[in-house]
This record gives sequence, C-alpha cells and structure tokens, in this order.
Amino acid sequence: MKQDETTRAEKFVVRFPPGMRDRIAQAARHSHRSMNAEIVARLQRSMVEWPGDLPRSEGCVPQGLEEGLLLDCFRRLPAEKRQALLALLI
Repeated sequence: MKQDETTRAEKFVVRFPPGMRDRIAQAARHSHRSMNAEIVARLQRSMVEWPGDLPRSEGCVPQGLEEGLLLDCFRRLPAEKRQALLALLI
C-alpha cells in the first residue's frame, strides 16, 4: 500500500478471541504478507463470495450452501466440542 493510500485508509479496531492473533500471524507469514494484508485479503475474499442483497425473508446462508457452512464450522471446532455435538445429533 502506498503512503497516500495508507493515510486515507479507514481504520477499525478488532478484538480477536484468544489464539486468533497467533493464527493470523502464522497465516500471514505463510502467505508472505503483513497481518493487516492477510486480514484484508481474507475479508475481501469472503465479501466477494457473500451475496450482499439477500431478501430479509430468507436465511442468512444462501440456499444450497447450508451443508457446506455447517461442515466448515464443524471442522473448526476443537475435537471435544465436535464429539459433544455428534453425541447430541446421534
């Protein structure tokens, strides 16, 4: 980012849950980016894929993507929480 872009950039403070800062730092190193660039890249990617004009009568997850979203959330859970969830579902 150029100096004049940096001074015009909008700033926003974000509070991360425990451990997330370290995970972002690791991902940024892997991608050869700064932490800020890593966060912005990931946000931009998620916003491109997300439909911004969902009607209010529909759910927040686009139809047909529910299973993938659930699977993604499930995979990010710690092992003990995955087991607890499976116990509730089965």
